[in-house]
Amino acid sequence: MDERRKVQKVGHSTLTISIPREFAKSLRLQVGDSLLFRQDSDGTLRLMPTMSAKKSSRIVIRAEQAGSDETLSRLVIGAYALGYDTIEITSKTPLAKVVLDRVVGTIKKLRGLEVVESDARRIVAQSFTDPTKFPVDSLIKRLQILVSGSLGNVIEALDLKKTASLSEVKRVQDEVDELYWLIVRQLLVALDRRELAAEIGIESPLHASGDRVSAKTLDEIGNMIVDIAEELIGLKSKGVNMDQEIVERIRGLATKAGEAFNVTVQSLLAADITLLERSATLVEETLRMEKEITHEMLETGGYEYARVLVSHFAQLARYCNIMIEIASHRLLRRSSKLATVQ
Repeated sequence: MDERRKVQKVGHSTLTISIPREFAKSLRLQVGDSLLFRQDSDGTLRLMPTMSAKKSSRIVIRAEQAGSDETLSRLVIGAYALGYDTIEITSKTPLAKVVLDRVVGTIKKLRGLEVVESDARRIVAQSFTDPTKFPVDSLIKRLQILVSGSLGNVIEALDLKKTASLSEVKRVQDEVDELYWLIVRQLLVALDRRELAAEIGIESPLHASGDRVSAKTLDEIGNMIVDIAEELIGLKSKGVNMDQEIVERIRGLATKAGEAFNVTVQSLLAADITLLERSATLVEETLRMEKEITHEMLETGGYEYARVLVSHFAQLARYCNIMIEIASHRLLRRSSKLATVQ
């Protein structure tokens, strides 16, 4: 609802504007309440109660309309990401055990979401997450640590001699997925509840899109590392005898890609031009190494097992380019030695 109001002058210098009755009612404003004025980067002036109780949000999903249990699970994830406090799944007929197990399993993978009621026709999940306790940059840093650890595991296993740690990669990716959806939830909550945006670490709605792309990129890198782990497990099960010289070349490529990855995320979080330049250089060096190794393998012939691995590690560097682009945007959020925002 839009309503135009004129600015009035009170006394010699004070300007006032009255609040429409319906707005005051919806915000539960009382005489004497404090209001917070905040100016967004686009010039919009926001007026928010500083001590307002947030209305609890609830969504009811009708299972019979969802189709498959996979679609139902996706809808639960979507409701969680959108920030609903209570997610209720109902069905006119008893849900099959496989559907119940799938939905409950999905809920357990979403951080802070717990099943509080459950029977054959109804599942109720409640979020106990305090959004102010999870700044987005801290979550992105945690993603980096997890993904970097998994990358270290696959690099160690490249010669197929130390593959025990590869089983850990999939478990870690489950945590990465969990953190990704928490980040998405945080970003959407910040856009919906602007009074919490600063505590969540979102200075402006303009920044939320970049953070979501960064988080998704980290999640995709994690999935790719799972693919590498599965490829190595498959090679070992087939008894492939890997050429040690090729293994060392791939290990060098993977190590360079890993360095590019870690510096890129650091440049994203620190908004530092030196780190940004370093990450771009490391990405270029990684892609140059990929071309050299691929050319050598083509000349020599064979090594089909190695080409997939080389392609994966080069793709990691290409993913870094996405975050480098976002990091460069972060550098220009506010005035610094590099640039002045006017």
